[in-house]
Amino acid sequence: MNWKHNALAHDLAENLRQNTARIVWEDMQLGPSGTARPDVYAIPCSFSKFCPVVYEIKVSVSDFRADVTAGKYTKYFAYASAVVFAVPEGMLKKSDIPEGCGLMVRKESGWHTLKGPTMRSLDNLSRDAWIKLVIDGIRRETERTRLMMRSAPVYVDERRLAQRHGNEIASLVSQAYNAKARLESAIQNQEKRRAEVFQQTEQEARWQREQMERQAESLNSAQADLAEVLGLPADATVYQLTRAINEASYRLAQDSEIQRLRGLFSRLEDLLVSANQKLPGEPVNAGAA
Repeated sequence: MNWKHNALAHDLAENLRQNTARIVWEDMQLGPSGTARPDVYAIPCSFSKFCPVVYEIKVSVSDFRADVTAGKYTKYFAYASAVVFAVPEGMLKKSDIPEGCGLMVRKESGWHTLKGPTMRSLDNLSRDAWIKLVIDGIRRETERTRLMMRSAPVYVDERRLAQRHGNEIASLVSQAYNAKARLESAIQNQEKRRAEVFQQTEQEARWQREQMERQAESLNSAQADLAEVLGLPADATVYQLTRAINEASYRLAQDSEIQRLRGLFSRLEDLLVSANQKLPGEPVNAGAA
């Protein structure tokens, strides 16, 4: 396959997202204008080791040789523990790679590591780098997920919702859908029984009316429970309930990524605390360069 640079970079980023426990950024400049801009930047989700990796994408031998000769890749060591060159299959050999760097190749079957990098010690990133990764990263990840969800189905199964929205929201949506189903079923049964009443004797009709009253109480209770879940008055109509459920489902589908990103930032904060990282704004240890 004749890979273009951006397509190959995105393919590698998706491979890292799906097959490794890493937070991944694409084409992210790590600071003000003129600072390093890795094609793919990844931080493993580890609470004990801080070892970000830069993946430099190359689709031509001339581009690779020009960058290696100029030493461009060495600038990444201020932000990463390792640099890995990622290329189409057959373009480079292990012997072509600078000492200490790694090599990954894209074959028909996927990405394969031909040479592992030497991991260097890195204590922390600069304040500017963290701000770029968090703020700009939120915007990019939200847009990426929004595009992915355009064609994604809406699930009402609580277990699947828990994976996308969190247990609390999943339980709420699941209860709403289940309550709606119970309400519709109860209405159908009530209408069926009402039709049968007119074919029965007066005594049977009276008995049936008593039964219907008890069922109506249960129906009103289910309707009130559903209204409470959706934040509506207890006497809300079936139309109002159905409309509120549809609107809530739409909002959840639009805002689901915000929940996931909050969890991501919480894990990132835990990672920094566990690794005794310095707060943003404090001087970076000289060894990080």
